[in-house]
Order: sequence, then C-alpha cells, then structure tokens
Amino acid sequence: MKKLILVLISIISISTNSFAVELKTITKKEYLDNNIKRLEQEFDTVDTNKDGKVTPEEQKAYKAKIDEARKIDQELGKLADTNKDGKVSKEEREKILITMDTNKDGSVTLQEQKDYLKKNNSKK
Repeated sequence: MKKLILVLISIISISTNSFAVELKTITKKEYLDNNIKRLEQEFDTVDTNKDGKVTPEEQKAYKAKIDEARKIDQELGKLADTNKDGKVSKEEREKILITMDTNKDGSVTLQEQKDYLKKNNSKK
C-alpha cells in the first residue's frame, strides 16, 4: 500500500511538473516515449502477481486501494483545514504531516495516516 501511495504521489507530481515547464509542440511519438515509463510503473502496480497480465480481480483490488486512498485524503484534508476556509494552506499541511509522522522519520506512512484518522475521528 505504501508503494501505491508513492506511485500516486509520483503520478500527481509528474502530471503537475509537466505543466510547470515551458509548453512546446511535441509529436505523438515524443509524448508516448515520455510517458511509457510511468505507464509501465502503473501497470506493474496493478499486476500484483507479476504475470504480465491484469486480471479483473487485480483491477478491482487496485480500484479499492485507490478509493481508500482518496477517502483517507479527503478525511485528512478536512482535519488539516483548521481555520475551516475550505482550503489547506501550506502551514496547515505541514502541521498535519508533522503531527502524523509519529516515528519522526520525515515520511508519513499509510498506517500513520490511518492511526491519525482513527484517533481524531473518535474525538468527534
């Protein structure tokens, strides 16, 4: 699951970084060449038994992981927005990340996120 979160973060950062650079005209081949590695990584993430095929069961399991990650992200966003303005500022994001990182290794695992949610949702 940690690998899934890292892949999702990578995909999001790759997507946003591609818009941050100067835009230029590219060919279909250039586009495909630039994105093939990311697509291979996505496929490998879904193909859990590494047989080179993605079964319906693997697709369902992957979708369930994505749905869980989105739900966690939404819940954490609500908790992080301490001033309730509907936005998570840089300061609010940093504060919640520091709080969730219980082992203080500079990285927040999925388990740390779940533990934080469990602890803070029970306070409501």
